Amino acid sequence: MPHIVTNLLELYKTYFQGSYTVQPKSELDTSGTRFDAPYKEQYRGRDVFLPVRLTNGETEVYVPCATLRVTGQKTVVRTAVAERIGTVKEMYNVGDYQFAIKGVLIAPAGKTAPDDDMYHLRQLFESTAPVQLINAISDLFMDESRNVCITDIEFPEVEGKELRCRPFTLTCESDVVNNLIME
Repeated sequence: MPHIVTNLLELYKTYFQGSYTVQPKSELDTSGTRFDAPYKEQYRGRDVFLPVRLTNGETEVYVPCATLRVTGQKTVVRTAVAERIGTVKEMYNVGDYQFAIKGVLIAPAGKTAPDDDMYHLRQLFESTAPVQLINAISDLFMDESRNVCITDIEFPEVEGKELRCRPFTLTCESDVVNNLIME
């Protein structure tokens, strides 16, 4: 099977203006995080940085090179106290972590578009089964499981661009409550 060489950095800049780059190091640590998701993998004979894998056991989508933004929020109760400046803060709970994933699906050699990957992403989005996010960065924020709930998905238009490459953005939230005990 012939390899089609694609400059992922240039491709990413084409679809997501204002992207950032990571300066290359002489030795990139390929060890994993808590769940041993690698920072670097081989994809079609080439090293890629920060792969993302989404699966629900039946369907899987592998994005060899993606970016992942993590945001979180706390619920804090603020109480004003008489004759004092400011408020007393009490942490009530730590909310879910949100993961924003930007990536480009690339069709394999011989295909004109990444239809299968787009279809599988749609299946994962519509699925009622738990979806697992396997990524070295997200593993640092999810202690108990890799389960996420996909809340948003977008395939922006690619007018005048190469059909083999299809950008997407996906937003998901951590889903760590496995069972709820009612008394």
